[in-house]
Amino acid sequence: MPGVYIFKGAKDKILYVGKAADLKKRVSSYFKSGITNKTFHLMAAARRVEFITVSSAKEALILEEKLIKLLRPKYNVVLADDKNYPYVCVTDERYPRFLYSRGRKTANCFGPYPDASSLKLSMRRLLGIFGLPVCTSQQYERISRVGRAESCIYFHIEKCPAPCCGKIHVKDYMRRVKGVISFLKGEKKILINELRGKMTKASGETDYEEALRIRKTIDAFREVQERVDITAADAEKYLFRPEQALRQIKGLLGLRCIPEMIDGMDISHIQGSSTVASAVRFVNGLPDKSSYRKYAMRTKGIDDCAMIREAVARRFRKESADLVLIDGGEGQLNAAVESMKKINKNIELISLAKRAEIIYRKNGKTLKLAKDSPALRLLMYVRDEAHRFAVAYHRQKRRKTIEGKDR
Repeated sequence: MPGVYIFKGAKDKILYVGKAADLKKRVSSYFKSGITNKTFHLMAAARRVEFITVSSAKEALILEEKLIKLLRPKYNVVLADDKNYPYVCVTDERYPRFLYSRGRKTANCFGPYPDASSLKLSMRRLLGIFGLPVCTSQQYERISRVGRAESCIYFHIEKCPAPCCGKIHVKDYMRRVKGVISFLKGEKKILINELRGKMTKASGETDYEEALRIRKTIDAFREVQERVDITAADAEKYLFRPEQALRQIKGLLGLRCIPEMIDGMDISHIQGSSTVASAVRFVNGLPDKSSYRKYAMRTKGIDDCAMIREAVARRFRKESADLVLIDGGEGQLNAAVESMKKINKNIELISLAKRAEIIYRKNGKTLKLAKDSPALRLLMYVRDEAHRFAVAYHRQKRRKTIEGKDR
């Protein structure tokens, strides 16, 4: 299972953060003979090790980087700065350019990206699609000094508007630049749909070579786009002691006992299609993936509350938990309460709304906790894990639907 591991020393001081495609195999290697001098000193100082499981090796890689930059652990040196991952930086020029860099070189940067080769392939094609320079910095500066666009092969074959020689109006050029920036910000649907249309047209005209080229471009964009969800995650919320968080939750909610078993639930769909629900379980503050469940919703239409009612009934008809957290606001919580009553279950229910991070309770009261609260960090972890699991199943279901239509 991929993830990140954190070695802690006396008084829970963070000593080292590492990543692994297989956590069990990687961490066990620290306890074998023949370890390096640095590892020896690390293990001598370590008192405990904590884990954060994630869905992919790339997610582990990016989360590791964020945690190292946030915590600056004593034994981490490789990722102490931004030099290890590539960024795309936009220059502050009359005709801005998109340059690769190891770290942030300008105020307007995008990244980090986990795969440099996929990034370069995607950016080259993206710049080509928008009609922007794809030449190297050396080529750009040389042509700019000479002032003869005709000597540039890209201009000659109409692949570049030659901004280095002022051959394109600034307004038109900036419109293209904004298109690339929109894509890098994640606003990619319009471009992807346009590419799919071109791919279908090329295939219909039996231009299979062009159709394959466009297909590879779309795949490369998807590869780079994996970065978005990862870097959007707040690494700080994972840094808490589960025991402390559970005790705090018990006190805040006035529970009779510590909620050793917490379930999180979420709904995922697009305009009522391929609707699914997820149920995740945390035991003693850590994910118990053997108890995760996913549900294809029978409820039709766009009614999240009705879907929550169905999902809660299906999950808890034969199951139980100390606390159930619903991803959403007051409406979703009330739907879950109704469903629990119908199946005659008395389980503590709360919901957690995104952004504002407000906790809703079934007695109508709300809680707003400090961002560094261990209780909030654990509840956010449960909520986000339910969301991740639901979205992953929804995408899988949509992909199968689309593939079925194409046959």
